[in-house]
Amino acid sequence: MKLDTLINSTDPIILDGGIGTELERLGAPMDHEAWCAVALESHPQLVRDVHRSYIDAGADIITVNTYAATRHALTNGGIEENFTSWNKLAVQLARETLDASEVDRNILIAGSVSNFGHFNDQYTDKQLAPNFRDQAEILIENGVDFIILESLGAKTSTIVTALNAISEFGVPIWVAVSCAEDHDSGQLFLGIEESRIDSHRPLAHQELGEAIDTIMDTAGSALLVMHSTVDTTLPALQLMQSHYDGLRGAYPNAGYWLRPEWAFVDQISPQNYLERARKWLDTGARIVGGCCGIGPDHIAALSKGLRHS
Repeated sequence: MKLDTLINSTDPIILDGGIGTELERLGAPMDHEAWCAVALESHPQLVRDVHRSYIDAGADIITVNTYAATRHALTNGGIEENFTSWNKLAVQLARETLDASEVDRNILIAGSVSNFGHFNDQYTDKQLAPNFRDQAEILIENGVDFIILESLGAKTSTIVTALNAISEFGVPIWVAVSCAEDHDSGQLFLGIEESRIDSHRPLAHQELGEAIDTIMDTAGSALLVMHSTVDTTLPALQLMQSHYDGLRGAYPNAGYWLRPEWAFVDQISPQNYLERARKWLDTGARIVGGCCGIGPDHIAALSKGLRHS
């Protein structure tokens, strides 16, 4: 299996960076409810361009643009009828881009299943379960190599619900969780704080270690910290090291979301990002990439600076 080849390599696994924020940088309009998912239909060439930019930057994995193409988000926007077609199209655009690139290295396509559109508890876990399952099924049937469960700001019960819903398909599931740090005690929680200075929606749920124990006892073949501040990423990985001894990684963000667009603040240079990533790898992490606000230049720095050859 190609994923096993990456995992067994002596080099770190390089994920791509932000998809929605790169689409925004390139001029694709963002939707209030469906965010960057609308670009699949309105600006498919820009979606291809983003994938190509990460392939050229040296990413081992490109992620299809389905983070915001959830049934719950599209329902919120009154465009649920696009759910199946847009998820299929997302895989198609990624596959077309990869096939056209003619690169001579092992690149995989990850399918993003997420809770996007469920940030204010408007759905129950029972209502969300078929949405998670159906999105995963579409992505797998159309050819993604594995699933990344991107659980930004989700509660433990919702992440467990998603894992139970999608684990039946027998493909690897990388579980990505976001976290927030208590500024006084330094304690880490499952939750979200996008920017220490500017974030308008800090959110904390269960203590992170306890949440990880429950989540990874359910399912999952890798654990990643996603869409968290760069400063929080290292202590989060250190905590993860003591709670999960499997494949681990990180892809933090830079900036914060101010619906429907991304505020490009707290930006970090590619060289500084590389230096941070080296410390993440020192915790035993194997996977590094970027989330919102982290772009192709950062991924190129990781690729050039972390590979042995």
